Amino acid sequence: MKFYCKKCQNRFDEDYETLFDIIQCPACNHEDIVLKLIKQGVHPPEKGFGLSYDEFEDALENGKIDYLEVFFEEEFDLKYTRTEEEYSVIGKTGNEIKIKEIYEKTQKDGKLQRIIYNIHYILLQGL
Repeated sequence: MKFYCKKCQNRFDEDYETLFDIIQCPACNHEDIVLKLIKQGVHPPEKGFGLSYDEFEDALENGKIDYLEVFFEEEFDLKYTRTEEEYSVIGKTGNEIKIKEIYEKTQKDGKLQRIIYNIHYILLQGL
């Protein structure tokens, strides 16, 4: 996964197994690291990273557009667009993708759950 060091601005790739693995910058050993578009160290809810479908939709309707564009492009190879609160997810052939299908995929994959949970968390924090 791609990381970014807040201290020295080094960008690097690193694997981690759990949320609580401590990732350090290989250049300066600093631990204040950002994972792609996600703040490292955001604590999950007690039962995991899952969001309700309403929370998922809320993230799509109101979350930071650049975070969502990266999420859909890198994780699903889809294009996310939004004007005000109207959003769409488009496939390579130009067909609109059902959001429920994307939601169900995120709930089955821990990495995707973490990404969308953090997008939702950042939305709630107003960051």
